[in-house]
Amino acid sequence: MKMRRISYKTTLENYILNLELSKLANISSNAYRFWKNVRVSKYDSCRIVFIDKRTLPEKYQPFVKQCTNLDGYVQSQAFCKFTGLAPSHLIESNHSKIYDILEIKQIGIVKLVNLRKFYDDFDLDYDYHLYIEKCQYFGPEPFEKKIRLSEDICLGYY
Repeated sequence: MKMRRISYKTTLENYILNLELSKLANISSNAYRFWKNVRVSKYDSCRIVFIDKRTLPEKYQPFVKQCTNLDGYVQSQAFCKFTGLAPSHLIESNHSKIYDILEIKQIGIVKLVNLRKFYDDFDLDYDYHLYIEKCQYFGPEPFEKKIRLSEDICLGYY
């Protein structure tokens, strides 16, 4: 098993959620630790593990089709750290305007945000670094590029 830490903006193409696989296959969530040549990843300072489905042992390959497609998604915790957004904005009952803009998927206890769709919705290049904060903290327009997400919140990019 090879563990890799991935950056907060790395989307989960070719990955499946370890918790989902272990539940479907009725195996321990730590079973991946004993598999040879399996690549697993997790976001820095996050505990949730993702398995590269191309390296999964043959025995578990049939479960890949039953697992949720994670292409374009990042873990919600990684999205918040990448953009500087407070995690409370990703809770539906808080009625945040940001929650309505994002495509959020929940698999068991794991919440994921579609980062690729977020970039596409605002026609931004995937290389841009994003940050979300109150509009009042942004500099004048020519100095800081921003997109207004709500009355109070703006998306900055560079």
